[in-house]
Amino acid sequence: MEKIITNTITIITLKAQSLSYEESMKQVPTHLEGHLKNSYAGLFGSSVIASVVEEIVSDPTMDYRPSYLEELIGASAPSIRDALSTLVHLGLLEKIQPSGRHPVYRVNVRSKKFIALSFLSYAILDDREGTDCMDLAVYDYYCRVLRESFEPLATASTMKLEFTGRDGVATGTAFKMPRSAVSW
Repeated sequence: MEKIITNTITIITLKAQSLSYEESMKQVPTHLEGHLKNSYAGLFGSSVIASVVEEIVSDPTMDYRPSYLEELIGASAPSIRDALSTLVHLGLLEKIQPSGRHPVYRVNVRSKKFIALSFLSYAILDDREGTDCMDLAVYDYYCRVLRESFEPLATASTMKLEFTGRDGVATGTAFKMPRSAVSW
């Protein structure tokens, strides 16, 4: 789903700017063009691992088989197996069908590493296209996951009231919480 959203945002942004993809690539310095082809270049020691990460971040809802990734990425079976093993060890993937000759892997979307890589993919898109996808993703994550930990359920304030008798002499002090000071 994220891949569809990302592609839709890219298309809308490019149409709004009246630029084709090739024209927008010309704006990137030549020494950085290679990084646009693989968003995670330099983060992993292997280009196969980086390619697998790019695929799983773009579609985290899919169950992945090694044969599918071999065909998609164009890498050999042993290099895909090594990459998948590494990503399981890092906690980005879970092996959901471990036995047999046809294992199945699923993205561990609860992993903070996966969430950080998703934010990175949005940041790359924002830098390239001038959008604010990362800001929206961070805000959504804050609202769904973090808000409860950082914001109180209610806040209150008090005001001091002084009472005076008929003779003008102070008779006491009380504290009252005004209704307007309570937020739920």
